[in-house]
Amino acid sequence: MAVFTLLSDNIFYIEVIKLGIIYAIFVMSWDILSGYTHEINFGFAFFIGGAGYLSGILNSFFSFSPYLAVPLAAFAAGVSGILIGYLTLRLKGPYFSMATLAFASVLFKLSFIFYRVTGGEEGISGLGVFTDSPTGDFFVAWGIMVAVYFILSLYARSKHGIILKAIRADEDGTQSAGINTAYYKIEAFALSGFMAGIGGGVFAHSQMHIGPTMLSGHISIIVVLLAMIGGMGSIVGPLLAAIGLSILNESLRVVEEYRIVIYMGILILLIYLAPDGLLNLKVIKNSRVLSFIFLGDRRST
Repeated sequence: MAVFTLLSDNIFYIEVIKLGIIYAIFVMSWDILSGYTHEINFGFAFFIGGAGYLSGILNSFFSFSPYLAVPLAAFAAGVSGILIGYLTLRLKGPYFSMATLAFASVLFKLSFIFYRVTGGEEGISGLGVFTDSPTGDFFVAWGIMVAVYFILSLYARSKHGIILKAIRADEDGTQSAGINTAYYKIEAFALSGFMAGIGGGVFAHSQMHIGPTMLSGHISIIVVLLAMIGGMGSIVGPLLAAIGLSILNESLRVVEEYRIVIYMGILILLIYLAPDGLLNLKVIKNSRVLSFIFLGDRRST
């Protein structure tokens, strides 16, 4: 992608790939919590849109640079992750999902109530950009995506990621082994919220606009679908699915009247053919080469 951007001067293609990269940040951030614990977060737009709005407000009203506004907004999203994680700690399954959805719904409504600050339906426009060119903004987003990928991959391969998998398999058994599962779940919630906040801030400034759409349930559902299609609990699967399918969605604008129907049909077909995700297909797991390339596993299963 980086080489293509250097060789191409087509702004449209660069913007499409940049959008796919930003969605990859969203989906990887979601996967580190929900993919590894299977506690499905249906309110992920709370962190994405919330951080986007906060970064936009800091930039628009207080003249903060995007390079300062985005980290501050991400930090606030991470702290929110700690609070929400603590409040929803004892909830499981659909109860956890509905609770996270409620938080996002409240913030969505607040974006209209405090319209003097948030801009209401129109949102906040004219936000500052990272650089003075689309190519420069692309490389900022690309660099952040690569950093997020490596941080989350290292976390997933560490003791913390292994404990999250143990919680997914048997939380009671993990607790009986003397592990404080509450601590690790809240920690993952905070990390997930922080990374999503970075993605939300990058989106706001790269698009020079943030609106209530980024707080809607639509964003949360798309993130969940992309992670499921890529392969929950793998980081790299959601990364590839987010980039590939986001680019596909924008490419289908040549048939705008049927774009949504075709795109959703493809998503449904992929879920039907690979219910556990594309990276969990046997053809990949049973191949020594493919499992090493995509999963970092040196041995075939």
